[in-house]
Parts: sequence; C-alpha cells; structure tokens
Amino acid sequence: MDYRTDKYMFDNDGDIIGWIEVRTFKIEVTNTREVPVKVEIQRNFPTQYWDLELDGEDVAYEKVDLDTMKVTLALEPRSGREFSYVLTTRHGRRAE
Repeated sequence: MDYRTDKYMFDNDGDIIGWIEVRTFKIEVTNTREVPVKVEIQRNFPTQYWDLELDGEDVAYEKVDLDTMKVTLALEPRSGREFSYVLTTRHGRRAE
C-alpha cells in the first residue's frame, strides 16, 4: 500500500551507508466455507533487522525466527477480516 525510505546515514565521502525502509501492507482474509477455519499468514523479510506494528482488532503476530513473522486468525463461517501492518526494516549501518 505504501513504501518509503528514511533516516539515511552517510560516510565522510557523502556515500549512503545506512537507511530504513517503511512499508505498509493491508491483508484481507475471507472464509467462504460453512465451517470455522484457522488461517495462518506467514511473511519473510529481506533482513533480520525489522520491527512490526499491527493495526487491527485482536490481531497479534508471532516472531518465528530472525526474518519471519506469523499471524494466526480464527474465522467464523462465511466471514472475513481485514488488518494492516507497518514493517520497518533497517539496512546497512542502520542494522547494526
């Protein structure tokens, strides 16, 4: 939904040596079945240096390993849910 870079670090020659990326995602999940279901959404990130902010009712994530998160949702029959999250990743010297 949205992408930007920010907070650049420069070396003495003026070259970029670190930055952050901020990405916003929106997830919509629909259960079209007649029975309740459990949905797991797993995302891998390009770096191990990340932070996540979820925006949704009763939505939480689990950090699976250094670069992976998982969200588990329970959906009633013929229902849907929507949530968004903001992923901040640090690159270069910002990662240290």
